Amino acid sequence: MRFNIILFSILLGLLVACGESESEKPKAPLSEQQLKFEIYDSLVVDYLGTLELMDVSPDGNMVLLTDPNTNSILITDQKGEIIENYKRFGEGPDNYSKDRYGNALFINSEEYLIPVTDGLYRYDLKGNLQKVYKPDFSYFPTLIIYNGRSIKIKNEKVYALYGGRYADEFGRNGIEFQKNSTQLEIIDLNTGEFEGIIPFPQSSKFSSSSKAYSELDFFPNFDLQGDSLFLVFRNEPRLFSYHISDFGSSYTTKNIPFESFVEKEPEGDKVPQGFSFENLFNGTINKVFAMEDGNFLIDYLSGLSKEEFNQAMNEAGGDINKIWPFARELNEGGYVLFDGSQLSPIIEKPEILGTLNKYVSKDEIWFSLNF
Repeated sequence: MRFNIILFSILLGLLVACGESESEKPKAPLSEQQLKFEIYDSLVVDYLGTLELMDVSPDGNMVLLTDPNTNSILITDQKGEIIENYKRFGEGPDNYSKDRYGNALFINSEEYLIPVTDGLYRYDLKGNLQKVYKPDFSYFPTLIIYNGRSIKIKNEKVYALYGGRYADEFGRNGIEFQKNSTQLEIIDLNTGEFEGIIPFPQSSKFSSSSKAYSELDFFPNFDLQGDSLFLVFRNEPRLFSYHISDFGSSYTTKNIPFESFVEKEPEGDKVPQGFSFENLFNGTINKVFAMEDGNFLIDYLSGLSKEEFNQAMNEAGGDINKIWPFARELNEGGYVLFDGSQLSPIIEKPEILGTLNKYVSKDEIWFSLNF
């Protein structure tokens, strides 16, 4: 039996009062605006399984999807007709065998790039391997988000979340890592060369020489818009902006005024051994999208205070494996707009919409279904 999997392209719009047009309504401060994601189109694919959108080709004619349960790659046209369907995970001359650590992206309308923990794999639309770009250091991320946004491509260069360049020398976290490491890599698609960029900004708490943070706390997210790169760290409510010609000390910092955001502050200059489950419920910035109008679309969770964590544990009967639904009710967050000074309220999102997979413009944002 076959059934349709639907992927939605949606519009970010402003809610207005009944009977009052947008032109008639005075412009309210962003913090008072009520926004919603409005579904206006969909892509229907006749496929048995679960599909997630990874990218749309630059000309808009091809859609790159994956079935995460089988590691299959599918390419459809804009009407949803399947053009290619194959696997490239596993042993074989054209395959990758390590973990994929984010969505694949189109390089152009004929090729795409898959980020893997041991390098970047370049394929044509039929799945023929064109080239592999491998760093001269090992990358073993603590956090792997298979449908995350770990690479961006601009002017034949890839900006990537490869944070392992200094792991052999300084470890993966701690004071020496904070003082000497870089957070992203640029990969030249023509030469294959890797270059580490962006040390911890001096205005970031993670540049501290007295407090040692864990890798989970400073896991970065970033986006490109025009000639600028925008960077956030997972457990810090700040946004750092760089011009792509200078990733050193020339940057700007904007504080993100979340109403509630639980930050992790270590007690000393050593990263604690072992793992505290409670750290999974710190505040997190999960994604940032730089919009064409100068605003930012941010996906975040506020995190749980010590009291809220204990409340969730009590409601779960002390069973850590049953805490999730109770913690979810207390862990506020979602998508908000940030204009550099103010935040909007959480944007209303239809329940059927799941992961935000592709931001094209404020009028075209692609979600996968909420399964």
